[in-house]
Amino acid sequence: MRKTITALSLVAALFAASAVPAASSSPATPELPAACAALVQDFAEKLKKAVSSLAPSPDVAAATPLIGDLLGLVTAMQNAGCLPTPPVSAPGAPAPARTAEYTGPADQCLPAVLNLIAAVAALGGTVLGAGATPPDAAKVTELLNAVLGAAKELLVKCGLPVPPGGLPALSGAPLPAERG
Repeated sequence: MRKTITALSLVAALFAASAVPAASSSPATPELPAACAALVQDFAEKLKKAVSSLAPSPDVAAATPLIGDLLGLVTAMQNAGCLPTPPVSAPGAPAPARTAEYTGPADQCLPAVLNLIAAVAALGGTVLGAGATPPDAAKVTELLNAVLGAAKELLVKCGLPVPPGGLPALSGAPLPAERG
């Protein structure tokens, strides 16, 4: 009986010793869902259209649907598991349907997602809030730079693929420095 207990203790110790290094090693980067590349490409195309319709002089009619499309694509990327969703709790509100859950580095990616949403919303507020008068071109350029910088940050921090041709840029306007 005593030999059986000793043998089982030895087997348990060997099992624990072999399992500890595997458990303490860093996990492999999770693979993104297949839909992410197509969604990022669509986002980049809509962003390019938004840039061309807002710079150098803002065309509110052309940009209005694009701003909604950009926000919709961020939501689509969240629903596909490409991006994390902010932890929001609303009483009685059903959770949106998701095809996949995000499994990447949420501590870095979630702030980038929120920055992009805020930048697109600020751009939309300026463009759509101008009413009958054209929005201030300098302010729109500043906000476009913020959106482009947030989109670049999102690709880097969330591990999303860079779309073919990259992200658009404002002609003659440098992208803002990446925030640390």
